[in-house]
Amino acid sequence: MKVYPQDIEQKLGFDQIREHLIRFCQSTRGEQLARKAKPTDRHEILLSWLGQAKEMIRLKGSSDEKVSFEFPDIDDYLVQVKVPGSFLDPQDFHELKRGVNTLTSWVSFFQRKGVEYPELHSLSNSIYIDPNLAIHIDNTIDDRGEVKDSASRELSEIRTKISKSERAVRSAINKVLKKAKEDQFTEDDSTLTVRDGRLVIPIKAEHKKRIQGFVHDESATGQTVYLEPGEVLELNNEVRELKYAEKREVIRILIALSDHVRANLADLKSGAGLLEKLDFIHSKALLAELLNAVIPEVVKSTSVSIVNGVHPLLFLSHIENGKSVVPLNLRLDHGKRILIISGPNAGGKSVALKTVGLMQYMLQTGLPISVNEESVFGIFSSIFIDIGDTQSIEDDLSTYSSHLTSMKYFLENTDKKSMFLIDEFGKGTEPQFGGAIAESVLSDLNKKKAFGIITTHYQNLKKIGDETPGLINGAMKYDLDALEPLFELEVGKPGSSFAFEIASKIGLPESIINSSRSKIGSSHVAYDQLLNELEKEKSRFEKLTKNLKGEQADITKVRKDYEDLRKMLDEDKKRIIKEAKKEASYILDNANKDVERVIREIKESKASKERTKAARQELDQKKSKFKEPKAPKKIKLSEGDVVQVIGQDTSGTIQKIKGKQAEVLLGSMKSIVSIDKLQKANASPQVSYQKKVKKMGIDISHKMANFEHEISIRGMRADEAMSKVEAFIDEALLVGVDEVRIVHGKGHGVLRDIVRNIAKGHTSIASVEDEHADRGGAGISIIKLQ
Repeated sequence: MKVYPQDIEQKLGFDQIREHLIRFCQSTRGEQLARKAKPTDRHEILLSWLGQAKEMIRLKGSSDEKVSFEFPDIDDYLVQVKVPGSFLDPQDFHELKRGVNTLTSWVSFFQRKGVEYPELHSLSNSIYIDPNLAIHIDNTIDDRGEVKDSASRELSEIRTKISKSERAVRSAINKVLKKAKEDQFTEDDSTLTVRDGRLVIPIKAEHKKRIQGFVHDESATGQTVYLEPGEVLELNNEVRELKYAEKREVIRILIALSDHVRANLADLKSGAGLLEKLDFIHSKALLAELLNAVIPEVVKSTSVSIVNGVHPLLFLSHIENGKSVVPLNLRLDHGKRILIISGPNAGGKSVALKTVGLMQYMLQTGLPISVNEESVFGIFSSIFIDIGDTQSIEDDLSTYSSHLTSMKYFLENTDKKSMFLIDEFGKGTEPQFGGAIAESVLSDLNKKKAFGIITTHYQNLKKIGDETPGLINGAMKYDLDALEPLFELEVGKPGSSFAFEIASKIGLPESIINSSRSKIGSSHVAYDQLLNELEKEKSRFEKLTKNLKGEQADITKVRKDYEDLRKMLDEDKKRIIKEAKKEASYILDNANKDVERVIREIKESKASKERTKAARQELDQKKSKFKEPKAPKKIKLSEGDVVQVIGQDTSGTIQKIKGKQAEVLLGSMKSIVSIDKLQKANASPQVSYQKKVKKMGIDISHKMANFEHEISIRGMRADEAMSKVEAFIDEALLVGVDEVRIVHGKGHGVLRDIVRNIAKGHTSIASVEDEHADRGGAGISIIKLQ
């Protein structure tokens, strides 16, 4: 793949991206792969690189898969152990054990899940790791990198004897030290020390002949000697002999273990190659977390469609300062291949151009980029840029000459599979001539069907951008009221430099500004004024449209609340009428039975006065039961009371009282109700809401059965993540679960902070904490609900 110039990585900022990539590698060999990474235009290779990165990102975000993400260097140890009879140190085996354990975990993972991670699996080439090797190393070397006592029966016996002998030596020498203190041959605070690997006691030089023994050393002043008493000389010799025996046994054990490693050398070398590749791919996944980056769709054709893309270095800078980055949205296809960006200085033209160049370079190097997953990128066989001051002292070239040299290279090497980026096209010479040359160069590049982006202030380039097939204008949006850049690209129209407006804002005399207007000619002024007026009108209509959308959303919500309330009231009405009819039917049936029974009793008693009177009294008593009860005494209502509409289950809170009417908040809808129709409620609005949910036909059982206790917001923008988390918590509360998990990744912690802020302000959340370190740690939040 061709790139121009040689320092393209420095000009685009890719060198800084590479440094992050190198920093994330754990092994020297992984770092070497990161340093040598170059872009490719081979479709199959690029898809494989991106597929590996995408699978690693997915794997790191999965809490189900248990695989090691430690990638130690083991190549040097394999070289050392290659010669028969050689052996590794215990500490070397400790590091080798880490590598073998990592390899074992990945080989096991590929056996279980290789089909789900085909690109990563393809790297293993059916590597076999002897399972007994890891067990042998583990049984021999402990976690401190030392040979275990249990590595052999002989070693265990020798170390037991050493321990016993050292205790005997210490006991004997302590007796001598105690006697020396009593005889004042040494200081009262003297303690045992070691010289030449043997226990000794400090003795005042003038008394050294008072104690029989061997002097091993003396202090710098010569006033103290370090003496090994004769009583422990033989015991110390015995300890030394045992330690020699220990060393011989340790070497024998290490040689046997090295022989086992040597027998598996070919497989371990292949495994070392796998480790360095996995380390490099893992660094890409860490880069994705850092940059909030994804792997977008890649097509074989040449095209670019960026959705919500941000410059990765600008993103990191703004994150540190607590700022957000205005996303970039643009599309280049075969109909509109070359974008001409115009607008004021410091408005973001160069950043937009560099963002496209850096993203394309990163992607074709196999790295994730900071865009929305809906973005689509093609593959270019060459990327040429002309950015910044390219003055060359060595070649005796001026800035403009250097630009022309770049243009010459572009014209000679550009084709339909090329992408070119030119910042401040035609600058460095007289505008009249620079603009003409720039226009001619642009026309030739357009004829070659190349793709590209240029930034300019020249009117002639803006003009051909509107008139020439294959070209399209773009402008960096500008706040004309505040006279400040908005750093947002708008494709489809040219931009103004706002030179006079900016000059006026900073206080340049009006006379100077008017004089300048007259000097450049009415046509240029009129064109610029037209652009400004169009921008103002567009900005005004955008604000109106935004307000209308907001109002429409509010109306839709109110309408839904009203429909829900009306439906609930209708259902209440139907239920009450149905219950009343049923009750009336029951009353009539019983009344008829009572009348018939009384008539029958009167006839049977032959209408005696007493029985007739008693029967009439019984009927009067039953009749009194069905008389309309007296209205209950009206309780005075006040603002803040929880009330119900008489005869209905709906409850709400009184917001205001105006005369004989009250404004009641029912759910999220306000309603004016006569005070005579209200009574104090027995249940809170929340209980009534639950009843309302039940009445509205929401199938809670179905929701509970299909509810997922975990969601992932990795790769989302802040607003998307916030909406998804809030909706997820609401649904969790609705179905009544106690705990949920939200996967957000680590990175700089932006998505994690969003989750924590939502949880902090939510009254129904009891606590929020990080997942266990082995299951995702700070990349996953556990939310406990009340």
